[in-house]
Amino acid sequence: MDRRIDEVFGTEPQQTLLRRGRAFHDLTRDDTRYTYYGRTVGLASPQDGDMDELHNLTVLQGNSHYANVNDAALPALRDTAVARGLSVAQYACWTGGAEALSAARATLDRHRLPKGLTAVTITPATPAETVLKLAQVALACGVLPPSGAVLRGLIKPGTAIVAVDDRGQPAACAAAAGFLHPDHPDGGTTCWWGMLATRPERRGQRLALILGAMAMLDMHARHGFTDFFTGVEPGNTPSEAICARMGLAPNGTSVLGVADPRQLPGGRMTR
Repeated sequence: MDRRIDEVFGTEPQQTLLRRGRAFHDLTRDDTRYTYYGRTVGLASPQDGDMDELHNLTVLQGNSHYANVNDAALPALRDTAVARGLSVAQYACWTGGAEALSAARATLDRHRLPKGLTAVTITPATPAETVLKLAQVALACGVLPPSGAVLRGLIKPGTAIVAVDDRGQPAACAAAAGFLHPDHPDGGTTCWWGMLATRPERRGQRLALILGAMAMLDMHARHGFTDFFTGVEPGNTPSEAICARMGLAPNGTSVLGVADPRQLPGGRMTR
């Protein structure tokens, strides 16, 4: 077996979740209703599957989601999921198009990585230990990385970047990936962007901002994506601030994440 396809990270339950998500993606990759970006398979919107289907996806994988829920409809869906014994998490959708790309270009015009740090873009040929360094930074900040097959761009359009110092130690990371089915109306234009993480001792150096800009521009240059979204838990002020600096803004919708607490201790897949 190609070990790059099975690269997963995190705790044992998280690794199991990522493997189940990948397997279910292999079964559903031809269905435009489903989303996948290296974690678990979800539904593009509540119109693409009712709560019974979302519940089944969650039990099969340990976690799933509705990717695009109008905020007015969110409370009723949350209550229904909780009544079924599921754990829920809300992530406000921040989105940006041309303004985000402009902000990314401006960021790289103004800022460079500090001396001693080098940005390494993950490719299909990148050594496994380098991918693991990226994962270590993300996990240290409570963020579960997508599977290696997505970080490497093997099964979805994607990019992942890690900044390493002169000793080869990772300092920060960022990533982006295709999210919707290519035949979805927004599948060729909109991608997930995020996984901005910086080790505590390196914070204050704009590393997440710089790597996030690099990831955004790379997705545009290599894969043609023009619109970017990320999910931010309400009240996460640092993430909201960096999104605003990158030209993203809340669009009145949210991702409703749903987990099976019997399979995922704590009832959360990631921050």
